[in-house]
Amino acid sequence: MSFFSRIADAVVLSPSVDFIDAEDRAREVVERNGLSFEMWGKYWPATGRPEHEIAILKFPGTGGRAERAGPHPIDSWPDVAASVWAVNPPGYGTSGGRATVGVMPMVAEAAWEFIRSRHPNVPILVAGNSLGCVSAMYVVARYPATGLLIRNPPPIHQIIATRARYNWWNFGAARWVAAEIPRELDAVENAKRTNCPAFFVQSVQDRLVPITYQEMIIDAYAGEKNVFQIPGADHHDLIPETDQTKYAIELEWLRKRLFAIK
Repeated sequence: MSFFSRIADAVVLSPSVDFIDAEDRAREVVERNGLSFEMWGKYWPATGRPEHEIAILKFPGTGGRAERAGPHPIDSWPDVAASVWAVNPPGYGTSGGRATVGVMPMVAEAAWEFIRSRHPNVPILVAGNSLGCVSAMYVVARYPATGLLIRNPPPIHQIIATRARYNWWNFGAARWVAAEIPRELDAVENAKRTNCPAFFVQSVQDRLVPITYQEMIIDAYAGEKNVFQIPGADHHDLIPETDQTKYAIELEWLRKRLFAIK
């Protein structure tokens, strides 16, 4: 590995291997071309009268873990049941290997193939948070996902190459770091080739992924889209209770498209 590729891994990733109680989630090991990583999944029944079933593939953020993956967004849809699977890339949890951005495309592909083989006859929603949006965008640009749900998506190449916090101290060398990130992970370019319905959630006061960078992806998105903004929220802030009802109403837009409801 090159010097700049190691810096890219350090800048982008925050792996952890500490024990997290996965409760009643099931663990599966996915292997592909010598790569091995774990996925954690759980079936979440409908809380009301079941009308629809879906599979959800989740990519957590840079410091996130699959053991914590919850049922969202079906916690807002009482008539929907879901099989939810989340990814721990190499270097996270008990996934073997080293955490590196170089394997992100292969992990994303293998995760899609896993969930598609497990759930061949139901809609698949791909979801991502923060850095996980990059893998989610990679998947939906290449595979027939039914829908996309992401929050605070970062165009990581553009952020690292141009944002002052990554460049002021190194005389612009950050562009060499950005070049070490696989080009196929460019979320802006992937947005241009994606057509499934997408629901974007934005923290308006995001200091980690400023909204101007998020909008590079949203503006480029070729498919049908809806955007929900959380005023005053920073990157990791929860949706305030005062906005929960509005959020649930807006999220209905995605539900209708996932199940072709008029």
